[in-house]
Amino acid sequence: MIGRTLYKNTIAAMKQKVIVIAGTTGVGKSQLAVELATRYNGEIINSDAMQVYRDIPIVSNKHPMEERKGIPHHVMDFLPWDKEYYLHQFEIDARNAIDDIVSRGKLPIIVGGTHYYLQFLFDKYVNTNTTDDHSNTSLSEIDQNREVTESEQMILDSRDKSKIFETLQEVDPQIASRYHPNDERRVRRMLEIYFTTGKRPSELFAAQAKQLRYDALFLWLYSDPIPLDTRLDSRVDDMVKMGALAEIDQLYKFYLSQPEHNDHGGVWQVIGFKEFLPWLKDEKSNDKLWDEGVDRMKLHTRQYARRQIKWIQKMLIPDIGGDIYVLNATDLSQWHQLVGDRASDIAANFLDNMKDDDIKGNEKKEMIRAPKELIHLISNEQTIGKKRGISNEDCQHFICDICKDHDGNKLIAIGSKQWETHLKSRRHKGNLTRGSKKAAYEKWKMAQQK
Repeated sequence: MIGRTLYKNTIAAMKQKVIVIAGTTGVGKSQLAVELATRYNGEIINSDAMQVYRDIPIVSNKHPMEERKGIPHHVMDFLPWDKEYYLHQFEIDARNAIDDIVSRGKLPIIVGGTHYYLQFLFDKYVNTNTTDDHSNTSLSEIDQNREVTESEQMILDSRDKSKIFETLQEVDPQIASRYHPNDERRVRRMLEIYFTTGKRPSELFAAQAKQLRYDALFLWLYSDPIPLDTRLDSRVDDMVKMGALAEIDQLYKFYLSQPEHNDHGGVWQVIGFKEFLPWLKDEKSNDKLWDEGVDRMKLHTRQYARRQIKWIQKMLIPDIGGDIYVLNATDLSQWHQLVGDRASDIAANFLDNMKDDDIKGNEKKEMIRAPKELIHLISNEQTIGKKRGISNEDCQHFICDICKDHDGNKLIAIGSKQWETHLKSRRHKGNLTRGSKKAAYEKWKMAQQK
C-alpha cells in the first residue's frame, strides 16, 4: 500500500501543475484567477467559448483590462466572428499555452464558464489525432488515421441537425443514444471523431482510461441561487449601462452582412444577441421589444448558471473522483475570508505537494473540501449518483406526441428518469388538457354540421 501511494505521488510530481477554477457565471472566477496569478507567479488561460472571439468585451463578459493587473490572458480575443471553434481546437491552443507558460517558469491557471472544454485535461478525451489499435497508448498522442472525405465534410458542415444525428445513429447507435438530436455541437463532435479515426467513439471511450494529464487543483466557486440570480440580473443592467447596446448593434450589422442569416453556433451563441433580434429587426424602435430582450437575457443567463452547476456535479466531479474544493462566493462582502484567502491557502499547499492527510490542526480546518453549508454539493448522491443516472443502460429515447421542442418537432426525452419527469411536468399536463379540449371541440363541431 505504501509503495502504491509513493508511486502515485511520484507520477503526480512528474506532471505539470495547473490550477482550474470552475463555477457559474457571475461568481468571481476571473477575479480569483487574477489574485492567484498575482500571488503565485501565474498566467491565465481562458476556457470560455465566447471569450475566444474578438471584441464584444461587454456582451462576452471578458474581465476588464484595468482589473487584470497586468496578468497575461491566453486563448482569448483572437477568433473572427465568422469562424466556429471546437473542442479539439481549444485543446491545441490550451496545451500550447500551458507549454509556453511553463517554459517561462510560471503557473498556468485555467478559468472560464465552458466547462465542457475541461475535457482536454483528461487523457480519456478522444482527440481527432487517433489511430487504430494502440490500446496501451493515450489516444491523444496517436497520429491521425484517415482523411475526411468531401461527402463526410459536407455532412459535418451542413448544419442539418437531423442529418448529422441520423448519420451518427447509423455509424454508432450506442453513442448516438446518449445525445439529444438537438445537441448539434456534441453530436457533430462524435461524428467528427468517427470520420477522422475510422473507429466508433463508443469503442474509443470504452477503451480509454480516465486519467488527468496534468497535476491539477480544482476550485469550484459556488453561490446560492437566489442571491446569484439577483446578482446576474443586476449585471445585465450594468452591461446595458456600460455600452452593451453598441456591441449588440455591431453584431447585428455583421449578422446582416452574412450570406445566410444564421444565428446558430459560433459567436451567435453568446447570451445577449439572439435575445434582441426581435427588437433589432423592428429597426430598434419598439421599447417593449427592447425590455423583452433584456428580460430574456436575464432569464437565459440564470438558466445558463443552472446548467453549469449540473455539468460540474454530473460530469466534472465524478471524472476527477471528487478531488475538488468548494468556495462559498454567496456573500461577496466576505470574499477575502471565504474565497480569496481560503483559495490562496489551498493553492499554497497544492504547490508544496501537501496532501489532505499531511495537513493538521488549524490548517486542516481550512483545507476541508467544502464548508459545512455546501458539503451536500459534492456528496455522492449529487455527483457520482447523478452521472450513473445517464448510463448506457438508461439512454432510451422517448418521443412525446403532444409536446414540441423549440424547433417545433416532437419533444424527445433521453432516459426513463427524464421521461417520467416530463410526464409529470406542468407543460405536458397543460398540453394534454389543451389537446382534450380541442378534441372535444372538434367532436362538437362535427356534430353541429350533421
